[in-house]
Amino acid sequence: MINIRRAAHLSIFVTFALLLFSLSFGYRNYALAEQAVVSDLNQALQQTIMQNPQLLSRDTIQAYTHLLKTAGSPLSIESYNRSFATSLRHKEIREKSRLVVQVRNRYATAHLQPYINKDESSHILSSDTVIWLSAANITPSMPEANLGISFQGRAECTPPLILAMMDKQVPALFFLLAVISGCLCFYLYRRKRVTADTDTRVSFGDLSLSPDEAFFYKPDGDKLKLTPLQYNVMEMFFASPKHILQRADICHALWPGKDNADETLNTLMRRLRPLIEENSNLKITTDRGRAYILEIAES
Repeated sequence: MINIRRAAHLSIFVTFALLLFSLSFGYRNYALAEQAVVSDLNQALQQTIMQNPQLLSRDTIQAYTHLLKTAGSPLSIESYNRSFATSLRHKEIREKSRLVVQVRNRYATAHLQPYINKDESSHILSSDTVIWLSAANITPSMPEANLGISFQGRAECTPPLILAMMDKQVPALFFLLAVISGCLCFYLYRRKRVTADTDTRVSFGDLSLSPDEAFFYKPDGDKLKLTPLQYNVMEMFFASPKHILQRADICHALWPGKDNADETLNTLMRRLRPLIEENSNLKITTDRGRAYILEIAES
C-alpha cells in the first residue's frame, strides 16, 4: 500500500508538470501565432503600397490635403481594402482586415504613434506604420507642402481565432499525457482506498504480515525475503498471542516426522535472527533453551 501511495503522489506531480508544459508551450505558440499575423500585416501593407501607386498619386494627395483643411484637425480613414486583404497570406484574417490612413501635418506625422481606436475591442493586431511626408522639392506655396500621410494594416484577431491558427500539436500532446496521468492518479488513489479497506495485515512492531499474500513487509513497504521455513516460524510467532513459541512446538510443526530436530532448529533460528533484527525493530530471544520469544527491541 505504501508503494501505491508513492505512485499516486508521483502521478499527481507528473500530472501538474505535464499541465504546466502544455500551458507553457500553448502560451509560446499563441504568441508566435500573433507575431506571424503581425508579420503578415507588415508584408501585405508594403505590397499594397508598392502595387497601388494611386494611394500616393498627386490627385490623391490633393484630395487628402483638401480633407485635412476641411476637418481642421488630423483625421483617420479606416476601411476594408481588397488589395490589402488579398495580399495577406493568412486567409482567416482577410475578411477581418482593415487599411488605416491617417492624414495630418507632416511635423506631427514625424512623431506619429500607432493608430488605436479606443472604441473597439482589444483584440486588434496592427502592422508597423508606414509614413509618407511631402517631398523636399515641394514649395511652401503648394497646398500639400505640410502634408503627412501614414498607412497601417489592422486585423481583428480574437483569442479563438488565434487558437485556431496556432500550432497545437505539442500543447495537445502534453495535455493528453496529463489527462492520462490524471486518470492513472485517480486509479491509484482508488486502489489505495480499496486496499486500505480490505487490508488484512497483522502488524507487530514495524513488521507486517499479509496472510493473503503470504509475505512479510518491512517498515519501508518492501517485502522481506524469507525462506519457506523462516516464513513459517515468523507466521507462528505472529499467530501466538504472546509471541512465544516452544521449541517442541516448532519442531513438531516444521518437521513432524523427525525424532530430533534440535540442531536443525538451532541453524534455522541462527539464520533468522539477523534478518529480523536488520529489517525491523524486532528481535528473537531464547527463554532458557525451551522457548523463543519475538519482542520489540529497546531503542
